[in-house]
Amino acid sequence: MKNKRNAVFLGRSWLFWSLLILILLSVSCLLYAIFLYHDVMESKTAGVEETKEQILQATSITKIDRIEQFNGADSYHVVFGQNEDNEEKIIFYPLEGNEKTLTTIDKSEVITEESIKTQWMNECNDCDLLNIVPALIDDTPLWEIIYNDNSNRYILDYLSIYDGSRYEQYRLIRMFQ
Repeated sequence: MKNKRNAVFLGRSWLFWSLLILILLSVSCLLYAIFLYHDVMESKTAGVEETKEQILQATSITKIDRIEQFNGADSYHVVFGQNEDNEEKIIFYPLEGNEKTLTTIDKSEVITEESIKTQWMNECNDCDLLNIVPALIDDTPLWEIIYNDNSNRYILDYLSIYDGSRYEQYRLIRMFQ
């Protein structure tokens, strides 16, 4: 009788420890996922406050409306702001290097984001737009349009920020679904 009780206790003990280990592993994985998410989101916005301070000190910009990021061969914060005369400007602030060469564009000289989006919609009917952001490639200001086309390709389309003409386009085929 005593051996039977020990066998039942050992069977339940094994089940208890297995469940405890499984719960601890699950909690550990959840905590790691939360930490990883927080770290990725923090790195995504890293340097934005520094960029704001530098732009406000080094340029005639007095009000910053928004800051986006463009990642190409070089990475830039794209700053949308206004100067004292309420003229809207777009400034490309390089993220790398100590010497910062700013590229400033008068927003009144560029095609609006809405016009580029309308032009894109007329050219690509069954496409899924992902993002439109100003880009700077080889010191040429462009609009970067990122979308999926009807053939399920990932497209990076670069259009002139001044007249909407195509600068270059990359079509990537998905290997894995």
